[in-house]
Amino acid sequence: MTRLLRYNLAPTLNGIIASLPHHTTPWIVPDPTIDFAALYAEFDTFVMGRKTYETFLAMPAGENPLKGRSRESVVVFTRDEGKRGEWGGEVTVVGDGGGVGGEGVVEVVRGLKEREGGKDIWLMGGGELAGLLMRAGLVDVVEAAVMPVVVAKGVKMFGEGGGEGDKGEDGWKLVLEKAEALKSGILMTRYRVVYD
Repeated sequence: MTRLLRYNLAPTLNGIIASLPHHTTPWIVPDPTIDFAALYAEFDTFVMGRKTYETFLAMPAGENPLKGRSRESVVVFTRDEGKRGEWGGEVTVVGDGGGVGGEGVVEVVRGLKEREGGKDIWLMGGGELAGLLMRAGLVDVVEAAVMPVVVAKGVKMFGEGGGEGDKGEDGWKLVLEKAEALKSGILMTRYRVVYD
């Protein structure tokens, strides 16, 4: 059975995943009813771009869900080759042709999905990486904890989209599988992505 690639994020109501210019999320609404430990336990591989990983590095060790995980279970895509040496011992850093925008990203993620056994893969961000993987037909599920906030501008959930002829140039159909409104105002949603 193919492992699912699940894009799990906390966007604003208007689809922003980070504020500019520093890629911060000061508008995240805390909710003590969300069981993050149970959520993290559903995954054994975490895929993200450089800026998302740097956000996790800035977290206190006790709050960082990536701390203590095996090098193979955390995959970071970046165009910055210097990060390979800086982070190479802690996480799997994919650069060169595998940097965001290169065919290597698609190949690496496809390979992760095709591995036998294991749990699902958490696509943590960012928007450019998520858009690339959507256009490649690799994102299976979008799980958005929609914050009760609107932000004027920032990083979009799926970046700026692809070039002419890309899958998804007309958008993607999502089928709602779950929706739950929390008292904090957060709307927990799960959508299955439908590709033609």
